[in-house]
Amino acid sequence: MLLFYIDESGHHRMAPDPHDATRLAADTTDWFVLSAVGIRDVERRALAEELDRIKREHLGARPDRPWNETELKGRRLAITRRRLEGARADAEADYAAIRDAEAIDAVEAEIVGVFARFQPTVFTVAVDKRRLFAERPGEPALGWAYAFLYRRIALELERDHPGEGGILVADQQTEHEKAFRDHELTRIRDELARNGRLRADYRLLLDRPLWIDSSLSTWDREIIQLADLVAFTTHEGVDRGFASDGARGLWPSIRACLDRDEHGSPDGEGLVIFPKPAEWPATA
Repeated sequence: MLLFYIDESGHHRMAPDPHDATRLAADTTDWFVLSAVGIRDVERRALAEELDRIKREHLGARPDRPWNETELKGRRLAITRRRLEGARADAEADYAAIRDAEAIDAVEAEIVGVFARFQPTVFTVAVDKRRLFAERPGEPALGWAYAFLYRRIALELERDHPGEGGILVADQQTEHEKAFRDHELTRIRDELARNGRLRADYRLLLDRPLWIDSSLSTWDREIIQLADLVAFTTHEGVDRGFASDGARGLWPSIRACLDRDEHGSPDGEGLVIFPKPAEWPATA
């Protein structure tokens, strides 16, 4: 059995601008990213314990501290790095234990080492919300992101893991759960499959993610941190460039784990951008 831990970056809200209904609201993100990090179930404990070790050794994690104080998050790493470079930082999101550039470099090196050691299979879907709003009014960014993610994972299982199934695992997210209950997400996937696009054997996956209680699923909450790091780094990459400050530290190790097409490229396979851009960004 393969477990695919998922997380997001940006917001999937697709509300129109109150002053111009033909445009997406100005107070939402331009991009919504949904990412999955896949491992075999037998790797679950070792990966979770490795991430816990990194936080104990570098961020001051302890059993008596609230877990979220030292949670590994891409945004918090970026804010901490900006603080070290002299910029104003959000004190609540900053890692106080990191006091110099050498220390934050060490954390990123540890994360790079995790990707290299465990070699998870990574999928990341970036939805250009402004283009989606203009080209397909009323369509949900969340639904398109899940449609592509489910297809890529199902094809991976069918192609490279015959006889095995998969489960998506995520933190509790009320809006996502409601969208599945309302069949908003599966509607897009199933319509595209009937039209010959995004066709895959979805029976290989559970019909919806397993939403965990992070206070009880202590191994799983550790592994979901990797999905957050992938989603944030992808968001930075599509928004500011994959060589930008927020992406370049982790992107090469993430890109090395992205699922590949028959030509060995992750672009359009492990990395999906929708709607497809006229010019694909430089990702290597």
